[in-house]
Amino acid sequence: MNQPEHHNIFLYGVCNLMVQSTQSMLESIMLNQPRALVIGGGIAGLQASLDLADHGFQVYVVEKEAHLGGTAWKLSKLFPTLRGAEETVRPIVERVVVNPNIRVVNSAEVKSVQGSIGDFRAKITSHASSDSSALDEEILADVIIVATGFGQYDAHKLGQYKYGQYQNVITGLEYEEMCKLNGRTQGKILRPDNGQAPKSVVFILCAGSRDEKHLRYCCNLGCLNAIKHAHLLRGQYGKDVNAYVCYTDVRAVTKAGEQFYNKVRAEEVEFVHGQPSEVRQAPDGSLTLDVYDQATSKLLSISADLVVLEMGLQPNIEMAEMLGLKLTDDGFIMEKDAQLLVNETTVAGIFLAGAVQQPMHTHQAVVHASAAALRAMSALQAQ
Repeated sequence: MNQPEHHNIFLYGVCNLMVQSTQSMLESIMLNQPRALVIGGGIAGLQASLDLADHGFQVYVVEKEAHLGGTAWKLSKLFPTLRGAEETVRPIVERVVVNPNIRVVNSAEVKSVQGSIGDFRAKITSHASSDSSALDEEILADVIIVATGFGQYDAHKLGQYKYGQYQNVITGLEYEEMCKLNGRTQGKILRPDNGQAPKSVVFILCAGSRDEKHLRYCCNLGCLNAIKHAHLLRGQYGKDVNAYVCYTDVRAVTKAGEQFYNKVRAEEVEFVHGQPSEVRQAPDGSLTLDVYDQATSKLLSISADLVVLEMGLQPNIEMAEMLGLKLTDDGFIMEKDAQLLVNETTVAGIFLAGAVQQPMHTHQAVVHASAAALRAMSALQAQ
């Protein structure tokens, strides 16, 4: 099978950087061009890179995966517009790839950072070759932006839902993959065990989040993701499928959130105010969940062909210790001031962009990234 077209775009720059990086760094020094290192090539890192490049910075983007775009590429549609994720992200990726002020290193890691604002020296190791040691290089940067994003909480830790044991229990991210037209089911929402259309689907909110045993904080995305997922289910099967959303409470935040929530309720999606105690499986692979509905004061037994866990989110903080950054009690990178300086870290010259600072929707991460770029420019000018 041929690789998707976007891989050709994403892999551009790996070789060209190795040839041009030394020359580019020398030219930037000669021209006194400010330099930035952006760690992470997801939507936040890309937006911050573009903003910096548009203001004359020489930007180096280091991404550990072989492609750019981060989690956004794994989604089918983005809230609040419900525009296709690839349709939204692709133009940003293309702008980064062709920007003469941006150099991208895919399949790479930042191994060490020394120095301070105005004079950071980062050692980069690329995994594009089996002989990675031969590809070590040093990047000079005046400022650093950490945009390493987030990962999904491990669903295996929620033993009551039998993820990994029952095929028809999946995560919200796996559901998104099913909804993608170029995904493994070509956009069809199907039972994983037999490939048949489901007759009943249950979406469980706050799976692993707002829980002292797992993640204490709200993931910010789960409620609207579940509402979107139920809407996509209705759009595909209409009333031929029963749709349930089991919730602790519905946090339909953002300007369009409440409106979208009411729209989906009108589509006769059933909202159940409670968390299922466990998932049980019948010999035919169908599932049963018992949940006490606080809205009706009734104990419900729901049959389902598919259970979707809207998982909590964790920031990717592997860079924190190396950069000398502190963490909050919930494991996010600590801001310089949680009220006023949410893009700045406790280390001068290092800034935060996107969900590494707190859980965010894609459109929120874009705004946050632009703010990080602005703070970085201001801090450097103040030196």
